[in-house]
Amino acid sequence: MYKLLIVDDEKMVREGLQDIIAYLNIDGIGPLLCAGDGAEALKVMEAEEPPILLTDLNMPVMGGLDLIRELRDRHLVVKIIVISGYDDFHLVKESFKLGVRDYLLKPVHSGDLAEVLNKTVQELRQEKQQDMAGQLQKKLALLEKASRSLNPLLQSAPHDNEAIRSALNELGYSFPHSATVAAILSVSNPASHEPSGIGSLERKLLATEWEQSSLLLYPFYNRHNDLVMWINFNDQICNVDNIRELLESFLADSSGAAAAVSVCTMEGEISQVYQSALSVLQYKLIAPRQRVILHEDTLNKEDISIKAEHLKTLVEMIDMGRREQVLPLIQTYFGEETLKKSSMESIRHNYDMIMQTIGWIPGQKRDFASFDQSETLRLYLKSCMLQMIEARGSLIRSNDVVDIAKKYVQEQLLSGVNMAFIANYCNMSYNYFSKVFKESTGVSFQDYVTMKRMEYARSALTGINVKIHDVAETLGYSNPKNFTRVFKSYFGVSPKEFQNQA
Repeated sequence: MYKLLIVDDEKMVREGLQDIIAYLNIDGIGPLLCAGDGAEALKVMEAEEPPILLTDLNMPVMGGLDLIRELRDRHLVVKIIVISGYDDFHLVKESFKLGVRDYLLKPVHSGDLAEVLNKTVQELRQEKQQDMAGQLQKKLALLEKASRSLNPLLQSAPHDNEAIRSALNELGYSFPHSATVAAILSVSNPASHEPSGIGSLERKLLATEWEQSSLLLYPFYNRHNDLVMWINFNDQICNVDNIRELLESFLADSSGAAAAVSVCTMEGEISQVYQSALSVLQYKLIAPRQRVILHEDTLNKEDISIKAEHLKTLVEMIDMGRREQVLPLIQTYFGEETLKKSSMESIRHNYDMIMQTIGWIPGQKRDFASFDQSETLRLYLKSCMLQMIEARGSLIRSNDVVDIAKKYVQEQLLSGVNMAFIANYCNMSYNYFSKVFKESTGVSFQDYVTMKRMEYARSALTGINVKIHDVAETLGYSNPKNFTRVFKSYFGVSPKEFQNQA
């Protein structure tokens, strides 16, 4: 609502205008203020800051034109509408010269007044939107600048508080209050029916009026693309619970986006607070959607490590194809109740041990940090276990170890081939697998892999503008000279000579 100040030395006129405007019930106008002359109007303007002024010109003490000049001199921004009984060209001209928005003659027709006031409200709303858009762009630019400035420091010198403080000062980020928390907003991958994640929340966050005399918020993006907020506040006026309530309210109004906010407020320097908040954020895996996680929420967790006998059971489960045992084992260590009690270190350890035990290819294992919901973790483990059961069953049915090894080489040629892995996968010792493979193919497993790499290299080098060192690097040769030597031993010419011939 926009306050409106009526200035006229005649009480009946003031009250009459009040009644007319109240009757018109114009959307956006209210409350209505009154003053009997320009001097009194100035006091009201200073105290109430109404954005709309309706004033007469001919008044005692201070007239309307003098009032308008004084407002201009004081740089008070206000939409001015003159209502006067004088149809004098010079008065009208002088009024508009001073920045008056409109000039109405007494007696004022209610229709004319309604039209002028509606247009004035529309102008104020448009100006507010433009101002908010401009302010948002400035905040986005500062956010980008802060991200570029702070991330290299937090990566290369995460504990150099002096350097971090210096960078913050250069950004104009001051910390005048006694307490500071680091809050990290991490958005989960939204479902197809949900709005996209952090971009929309970022704009909503920056458009929100957070800054108060007792609270200052300074955002930036970290290298994980999480939105970090340093919140500096007066702990005599508000506390961490108030900060938590503010953030929970913000998340609740964010169109269903799945997000978690970690908050840490520890005694120590600002970099320590940030690093601790990163540790707290790991617990988003077991937190409900749209949850604010405090440092206190992560304390007193148990170290629940997977037992040796359960790992043995897991091996038997894969070998014997016992699909019905998969879910019970997962629930034992990754069920909701167990996860709530477990430390993040033990959850990560159990995940790594299971993936290692079932023989999952290390390069294809999903990064544990990428799981943002416990159900996603359980489904992934279930899928991996069932795939290994199916693969082992296929191996037993086909009884063709060499074909499986060749397929493995074909699929993993550019990712790194590990003979120990494929031997273990085929349930054979390293030496026995090597013997079986050579007897079947006439070449050793390593020679076969090299042959396939050279075939790939020959095909790749026939392409246009293909660089030799790129092909070598793709095939895992850290030294291009070694690649050139092997290539020449196979084809009798160097890679460069081969390209020239091709």
